[in-house]
Amino acid sequence: MAEQLAEYLVSAADYLAWESQQPCKYELIENRIYPMTGASLSHNYICTRLAVALDSRLSQRGCAVYTSDMRVQVEESGTYTYPDLVVLCSQPRVRPYAEQDTLLNPTLLFEILSPSTELIDRKQKQAQYLEIPSLHGYFLVSQGKPLIEAHTRSADDWRLRIFSGMDATLVIPAPDCAIPLREIYQQVSFADL
Repeated sequence: MAEQLAEYLVSAADYLAWESQQPCKYELIENRIYPMTGASLSHNYICTRLAVALDSRLSQRGCAVYTSDMRVQVEESGTYTYPDLVVLCSQPRVRPYAEQDTLLNPTLLFEILSPSTELIDRKQKQAQYLEIPSLHGYFLVSQGKPLIEAHTRSADDWRLRIFSGMDATLVIPAPDCAIPLREIYQQVSFADL
């Protein structure tokens, strides 16, 4: 189904009108529609643990953590996605459409890597996300081992750091935050993946 939909080029307006009538969520990347697929137990667990860790560290600083129901638009390209986690540390800029708001100014974006979406997360989404002026970090979170790839903005440049192993600590420079990987992955059984 994903390949069939991705074969056709559609405009952002057509995508928005079409998606608002669908029972499931779809993303628009490079004018191609991709369905949002279901997630594994590990994916859901890691996402929940990460959301709790981020919220406990950032909510007192005025940041909000949103799950995969928050649609994000890359204004420059017209891309619409549903990242696994979105952190917003400023006043929200939203574009209302139908019954759903679309966030325009995320601070941090997280994608939990899945075999069916990893290539899109690493290539198309990453290229699009790094163009968002408000974005300070894009994080690719592995399910197969305790590993997080952190793309963080430093002035006008992006820096890649890899945090690997249960004893590592994810460091997010802006907003200043540190999360031990053990806290995120504590009950994940990597042998089952």
